[in-house]
Amino acid sequence: MRALVPVLSIALLAAPAFAARVTGLSVTGDPATVTVEIDGPVETVKLFALDTPPRLVVDIGGADAARRIATSGVPGSTTSTRARIGPFDADTARLVIDLPRPMGLGAAAIDGHALVLRLSPVDAAGFAREVARGRHPVSTTMLAVDFNLGDDVMGGDAAAPPPPPKRPGKRALVVIDPGHGGKDSGTISSLGGYEKNVVLAIALAAADVLRRDGQVRVKMTRDDDTFIPLGERVAIARREKADLFVSVHADSAPNPEAHGASVYTLSETASDVVAARLAARENQADVIAGVDLRADAPEVGDIMIDLVQRSTMNVSVGFAETLGTSLGDRIGFRGEFHHFAGFRVLKAADVPSVLLETGYLSNDGDARLLESVAGQKRIGEGIARAIEAHFAKSR
Repeated sequence: MRALVPVLSIALLAAPAFAARVTGLSVTGDPATVTVEIDGPVETVKLFALDTPPRLVVDIGGADAARRIATSGVPGSTTSTRARIGPFDADTARLVIDLPRPMGLGAAAIDGHALVLRLSPVDAAGFAREVARGRHPVSTTMLAVDFNLGDDVMGGDAAAPPPPPKRPGKRALVVIDPGHGGKDSGTISSLGGYEKNVVLAIALAAADVLRRDGQVRVKMTRDDDTFIPLGERVAIARREKADLFVSVHADSAPNPEAHGASVYTLSETASDVVAARLAARENQADVIAGVDLRADAPEVGDIMIDLVQRSTMNVSVGFAETLGTSLGDRIGFRGEFHHFAGFRVLKAADVPSVLLETGYLSNDGDARLLESVAGQKRIGEGIARAIEAHFAKSR
């Protein structure tokens, strides 16, 4: 399933001991291609959009830049694109791309020491969504020499996400994590059911399909009504050396009309207000259950800076898209299916992870589907098929 705003996957090398320098800037073509020449590897790349007038802003962490300006075509013409770069702070170069019309970042690549950004036209609504998304880090993967491009949702051609890693001679292992459990009931549905029971039934249905097919090994964080702290859920995935971690939840909202499923992958910045609010609520599960958060493994709180996380995040994004395709005809989506937020349960550095919200238990229609045996099996099978498709890419 293709999302409605661009997901840019860029491979970044390890942080340099000194700042890379921007040595050149050029803009060519229409739609434009912006090329930033850099004399070394950079640390991070973050993107946001501004309107009135339309602009794309790219922050390049770990880079230093003297002020430069480049324009495509005839300066001042209605089809020209202007790019300007300069220092934003001591560790960041900021590239501002002035657009002649709404455009998104369709693809990116690195050629030698040049960061190449290809733009693609979008409609006004698509650009407005990108503006609303705010500043967000790109999903990263570690490759030695080039950028890996994610799904180009603005119409350009982008390379597919890398296949998930699989240990030679072994079937891949997925850890399925039904949220909540025990004294943490999660959301109470409009029909009176508990989230902890709904998501356990869906997760067990997915596990049953996978075990029956025999293509993928399965480990459950819980298979009964037991409370598992967030840190322990992460620890299980790491201890088992899982190839994928799928956490299953159900949502709620004050507005009973809110409905539809969504999937989340890890980002230090939430993609929208709903994602931020949801992450804050789910991250409080241990507090609700009276667990001492200090007992968590110390690496969990700060794991996003680990370089290994950069490789797993891109695989997570790839699986999120596969999951959207598999569930597309099984359950409705909440607008854009794929979102980003800082869920603690997704912070296993070396395990690609997603959190699936299967729907809104506060919505009567979603609740009827999620609390029915047929609905639980239907969704569980969709999850299982996505997992099998995901690992089939590495064979």
